Amino acid sequence: MDRIILKIFIVTISLCCSFNVMAERDACDFSTSYDAGVSKKFFKRLELGLTESVSLNNNSSTIDKFSSKADVSFAVIRKMFKVGVSYYAIAKNRHDDFYLNHRFQGYTNLKYDVNRFTFAWRSRYQMTYRPEKELEKQWINYWRNRLSVSAKMPKIALHPGVAAEMFLRTNNYKGNEISKMRYEFFLKYEFDKKNSLKLYYQYDDAMNVKNPKDVSNLGLAYQFSF
Repeated sequence: MDRIILKIFIVTISLCCSFNVMAERDACDFSTSYDAGVSKKFFKRLELGLTESVSLNNNSSTIDKFSSKADVSFAVIRKMFKVGVSYYAIAKNRHDDFYLNHRFQGYTNLKYDVNRFTFAWRSRYQMTYRPEKELEKQWINYWRNRLSVSAKMPKIALHPGVAAEMFLRTNNYKGNEISKMRYEFFLKYEFDKKNSLKLYYQYDDAMNVKNPKDVSNLGLAYQFSF
């Protein structure tokens, strides 16, 4: 058991170091995120969730945003395919003033298990309303596609995994382009059937935008399900 945990720790550190080397090549900010969520299932297929989050930027020295997410999903095929919608209320810090942004999302999530591995594809369309912006820039829309693979470790409720996500801007008057790629490594530990904790590291590679700035993000997320 100790050897398994040690190997996972070594892999985690190695991947984080690799991402940091990438980050040093360009302008990059180090941010941190903290999430706490609760969810409840009804009729074994319908699930309601609420998540509270806080994010820090500028090398984790200032508050970037507070957000509250309400989510509703339905398992079309149990443990394999679900659809859902969600709403985010985001208090975004812009020049030491907080502005309330609204984000609406619709998504599908497809999972497939092979032995101890889980392969997943999440497709999400999101629209964010930013009233503090100029009229022509108030809405920013993305089509996001995320591929991930995770594994269940033997004799311990630990699930390491990796993921990659593409952000395609869909309402850019200059033309729709991929504006960001997100790479992620995560470790999820299940204390029991209701409580889990996830440690994740993300590297956002900005592209096709004015003054691109990459972001290196370390996050911690707690989830309670009942």
